[in-house]
Amino acid sequence: MRMENNYIDRREQLKNETFLFLFIWFGFYVVGMIVVQLLAALFGLPDFSKILNGIAKGEYLEYLDTLKVLQLIVHLFQYLIPALVFIFLYHKKNALKIVYANKTPMIKNIFWSLLLVASIYPFISFIYYWNTQLLPDSIISQEKLDIQSAFLEMNTPKDLILNLLLLGLAAGIGEEFLFRGILQRLLTLWTQNIHYGAILTGFIFSLMHFQLEGFVPRFLLGVIFCYLLIFTGNLWITVLVHVFFNSFQVIIPYFSPNLAGNINDIESVPFLLAGISSLIFLLFLAIFKKINQEYKYIKIN
Repeated sequence: MRMENNYIDRREQLKNETFLFLFIWFGFYVVGMIVVQLLAALFGLPDFSKILNGIAKGEYLEYLDTLKVLQLIVHLFQYLIPALVFIFLYHKKNALKIVYANKTPMIKNIFWSLLLVASIYPFISFIYYWNTQLLPDSIISQEKLDIQSAFLEMNTPKDLILNLLLLGLAAGIGEEFLFRGILQRLLTLWTQNIHYGAILTGFIFSLMHFQLEGFVPRFLLGVIFCYLLIFTGNLWITVLVHVFFNSFQVIIPYFSPNLAGNINDIESVPFLLAGISSLIFLLFLAIFKKINQEYKYIKIN
C-alpha cells in the first residue's frame, strides 16, 4: 500500500513539475516576442514579414545585423532563460545536479564525444540530402531557406562572430539545457524508459526547428546527443558537442561562401562515404560505451 501511495505521489509531483515547466516555457516565449516587437519599434524597423520577404529577395540587407540580434534575444527567451528559471525555481539548490550540469566533464569523454559527432557527419549529410529529395517542393519553404542563406553570408569577422554567438553558443547552450537538461528528464520519468525518453526528446528537438527538409538528420543528431548524456551523465558534454557542431556549420560557409547556397544546389554525399562514416561511428560508439560501461543517467525504479 505504501509503495502504491509513493508511486501516486511521484506521478502527481511529475505532473506538477511538467505543468510548471510548460507554463514557464510558454510564458517566457510570449514575453520574448513582446520584447522583440518593442525593440524593433525602438530601432525603427519596418514590419517583420516585410523585412523577411525582402531579405529573401536580397533587399533590406541593412537590417540583417539587427535581425540577428533580435533573433538572439528570441532564442534566449525561448530556451536558456526559461530553462534556468525553471530549474532554479523548482529544484533550487539541486538545480544543476538535477540537469547533470554540476560536474566538470572528463577530457576523455569530451574527446570521444567530438569524435562521434565528427565521424557521423558525412552520414548525416547523406541523410539530409535524401530527406530534401524525398519531400515535394510544395512543402519546402524556399523563402525560409533563402533567409538562412542570407544569414550565413559573412563578409567580415564581425559577421562571423555574430553568427557564432547566435547559431553556435546561444543555440548550443540554450537548447541543451532545455531539451537534454529538462525535457529528456521529464519524458524519461513519464515513460519510465531512458530509451523512449531519448527518442521522444530527439523527435521534439527536431520538430521544434520547423524544418521538414532537415527533420530526419536533426532527429538522429538529437537522439545521439541524448545518448551522450545517458552515457556520460554530464550535460556539459552535449553542450560542447552541440556548440562545436553548430559552429562548424557557421565557420565552413565563412571560408567557403558557396557552401551556404540554395537547397537545390546541395549535392549528395557518396553512398560509400556515408557507409564508411556510419561504420566508423559504430566503432567509436563501441569504444565510447566500453569507456562508460554503465548508464550514468536516471535510474528507473
